[in-house]
Amino acid sequence: MAEPTAVWQERRPPDAHPIWHWSPASLTDLPRIRRELRASIAEHEATDGPPVADPDMFVLALDELMSNALRHGRTPVLVDVGRTDDAWLLTVCDRAADTPPRPALDRDPVEGGMGLGLVAHDAVQEGWYASEQGKHVWVVLR
Repeated sequence: MAEPTAVWQERRPPDAHPIWHWSPASLTDLPRIRRELRASIAEHEATDGPPVADPDMFVLALDELMSNALRHGRTPVLVDVGRTDDAWLLTVCDRAADTPPRPALDRDPVEGGMGLGLVAHDAVQEGWYASEQGKHVWVVLR
């Protein structure tokens, strides 16, 4: 597991085959996307697809990235889940390309904002990069 840092490194993610995609317009879309993701994971594994090591963490990680993009980024937000040779790539893109992700490592947990640190703790890799589409924040999970 990677150690969380104050600023995620600016770097490209590994190549991945696209599996699922969403475009949440607001925070009210997140419960539906979480349900769809859980159902998609179960269906994928039932058809002999590569398993998700920890489905709850997988859903939590994507939820944290999506909610951060909707709260702190600019719309539209694009969400992609892909598969590398041996892991899963979760990528969320928003239009705030000038604002890198900044985990709150020294904040009192009662103040919230601990999601990026939690996600990075369980990630094999994490990072972000800017493109013409916006800021892409990504994690690789087993």
